[in-house]
Amino acid sequence: MYMMIELDLLIYKKSLILLLALGLTTFRAGAQQPEQTFSHPPTSFSAEDDKFPHAVPIPTCVRRLLAIDPDVVHALEYEQLSPEQLPPDWFTASERHLGQSGGIYLVVMAAGMMRGANINPFWIFRHDADSCDMLLSVGAHDLEVLKSRINGLPDIKIASATAVDYFESEYKFDGKNYRIVKRLTQPIGEKLPHNPSDFAARKLLVQGVRQTPDSTLCEARAWLWRQWWLEKPSYLKVILHSKEGDQTTTTYFVRRLGGDLQVLIHTHQIVVDRSPYSALRHPMVEDQIVLAADVERRLALKDNPDRNTSIPEGQEAPPDTYELYFNDESGNNLAIL
Repeated sequence: MYMMIELDLLIYKKSLILLLALGLTTFRAGAQQPEQTFSHPPTSFSAEDDKFPHAVPIPTCVRRLLAIDPDVVHALEYEQLSPEQLPPDWFTASERHLGQSGGIYLVVMAAGMMRGANINPFWIFRHDADSCDMLLSVGAHDLEVLKSRINGLPDIKIASATAVDYFESEYKFDGKNYRIVKRLTQPIGEKLPHNPSDFAARKLLVQGVRQTPDSTLCEARAWLWRQWWLEKPSYLKVILHSKEGDQTTTTYFVRRLGGDLQVLIHTHQIVVDRSPYSALRHPMVEDQIVLAADVERRLALKDNPDRNTSIPEGQEAPPDTYELYFNDESGNNLAIL
């Protein structure tokens, strides 16, 4: 099997049986209405499918581009085939006409021996009489062509999952290629609490203009550690800004589930697009939810690189001398404050 993964996040391979058992679902959220309407082909595609509905033959120019894709090249070499011998049953394709904007919009998915287990290669092409371009190459379980669009082409959403985590990304067309603009990672089945009033809350902590984040982080550490030590359900939101203009909002929920004390952490980050071409800039929005089963204080002195020394729970320590480590049940670190 050959597969291609362009997900920036770490996705471990799991069996399709696990995915089905956990009930993987693809979010179907739409946005604004498109400028022009696509023809009848479907807008949602899944690695579960052997072949797309209304599948079409792949144009010669697209076959040439697929034949030089690194994963396809590897497959051809393994099968001792030339690019001209690229088997048509290695792919399935769905096309739609772009109306007045001209050309054909083609979604291609790996099939046959090119198919992955639960992450499958997908490609998007646009071609007309004068050009043939690959716009996106990505690995996913589900791919959805959204109603919202920019620069004449629709936005794209992909989704994947492991046995424990769900991943989702959204892409927008910048006039030349698709670029990732949103990314979500969260444990399967976990949701943020809807009613913060169920928790003891501290007022919002915001890094001030022209201030370093140090004082804000110290306040957050001291308060959150005390709430954890008291085993008190609590809620805290912290907003930080980078010199480059990025904004990070982190929300902490100390909660008790059954007999276990946990911290559910939601990080929402807006990253400024640093592209030199202002017309193509679009901020990157990333959301990550993690669930920590343990919190520990580790010494974090400015002149000492050691970050492995834990501070005993009952010992007093100034918040500028330690960092909070949020770990999972196996002791793996998930977040640091």
